[in-house]
Amino acid sequence: MLNPRLIVQILARNIEKKENPLGIDNSRINTWWKKVSTDREGEWLFFTGMLYQITPYIETAVRYLQRLENSKLQNILHVSKILSPFSLIGTLTPAELKAEANRILVNIYRILKTSENGVFYRPELDTYSGILLHDLGNERAFERHALKVVKRLKMTGVERIVTPDPHTAYALKSLYPMYADFDLEVKSYLELIESVRTNSEETFVIHDPCYYGRYLGISERVRDVLDRSGIKYHDVKYSKNITSCCGGPVEAISPLISSKIAELRLEELGESEILTFCPICLANLRRAGGNVRDFAEVIEGEND
Repeated sequence: MLNPRLIVQILARNIEKKENPLGIDNSRINTWWKKVSTDREGEWLFFTGMLYQITPYIETAVRYLQRLENSKLQNILHVSKILSPFSLIGTLTPAELKAEANRILVNIYRILKTSENGVFYRPELDTYSGILLHDLGNERAFERHALKVVKRLKMTGVERIVTPDPHTAYALKSLYPMYADFDLEVKSYLELIESVRTNSEETFVIHDPCYYGRYLGISERVRDVLDRSGIKYHDVKYSKNITSCCGGPVEAISPLISSKIAELRLEELGESEILTFCPICLANLRRAGGNVRDFAEVIEGEND
């Protein structure tokens, strides 16, 4: 296992300086919106929380950390006091993974627009939710970041927020009100859409992300959307509110343990193509060898 305290310190410092765990400027990684026509005013602010955008970089960082775990080389992480150990991941991250994340966000935004929910997007309001700090137990750093995000949102008069992933939805909906005067309405995009168009003929096995299944309780809503859309699927024993974990976010402090958890989950899911609704689940299960697709990759948004 890597040094948990050191890893958390690095992540917290990066979030404080650059507003995301890897210390890369948001403007460099948040480019999906340039590929679609977005409105700047509306009823529901599309708040991505940057999780889809940073997941490809997280993948690169995890592979880097995996080489250091349980080796003497992990001591080089101490140079992070001078230079972030993740400073090169921008150039090392495969372009196809970045493109996939962009496609997913474009698809989600488009399907929200076709659902006539009054969705809009303003990139200057979008930033990381801070959820990893909460997951790793650094509540003080999480509170500081949450207060900063809340202040920015409240100053603009935003009243409703729709999110593309379970981590961001849980952070804003369940955690932010614990630390700040945050009374904005927050929903997952899966709660706003009724059905989608798809060209997929596959039969999927569903992997419920923990935050959707265990904590936000929207697994049945997810299946309603699938049923209305004619998407074929089946469940496994450990699903919905008793879903098994994909292995994240322990990947930050022990890629080895994370991988073992993901492998156990793949055994439960069987050999069918896996459908999930979370960038972290997608990356972890895929890294362990799973045949996984994000829901937003099997839907068809309207073209501009």
